[in-house]
Amino acid sequence: MPKDIKEVLYAVIDDIGRERIRADVSSNIESSRKYCAEIVDRCTHDLGGEANDDEALGNLCEALLHFMLTASLLPSERKVTVDGTELDVVVPSVKNLAKSPDKTLVIQVIKANADMARIKQAQAVQKNIENLWIISARKVDYKGRNYHLGNAKFQYSSVVSDIRAFLARKGVSSLKMLHG
Repeated sequence: MPKDIKEVLYAVIDDIGRERIRADVSSNIESSRKYCAEIVDRCTHDLGGEANDDEALGNLCEALLHFMLTASLLPSERKVTVDGTELDVVVPSVKNLAKSPDKTLVIQVIKANADMARIKQAQAVQKNIENLWIISARKVDYKGRNYHLGNAKFQYSSVVSDIRAFLARKGVSSLKMLHG
């Protein structure tokens, strides 16, 4: 019976301490690298044989990215449709994508070879390949940034701090205002 990826993920996050992660990552974005690496490592251990499944790992990477974007207070919109194309994550916002695509990141999570068409679809919305990042379990055939779990130039564990650096470089206000 397949394990629920989000259950495994949040069990690990709760074990480490959700508030501790939030406090550390929101005050020092670089700590996201350590937490992402540790969380992925512990989750893949807990998933056992399922950790060899690209779709399961893609789901893990996507769910962890959503958690870390929230924890780090980085502005983003998730699971949005723009011009008929479903986008997994837009940083900082869809409104910003329409107004200033050069200052906006689109992140697509590729979970299987069948998802590769989603890259081309996203390129119709975000034409600048430098601002279209791909997250996948293993390296995929893509000329831009491909964050994955293998040992590579773009390690998955660095994606959150790289998003923050992108926003800083582009002069985009990078902290979400918390409505409390």
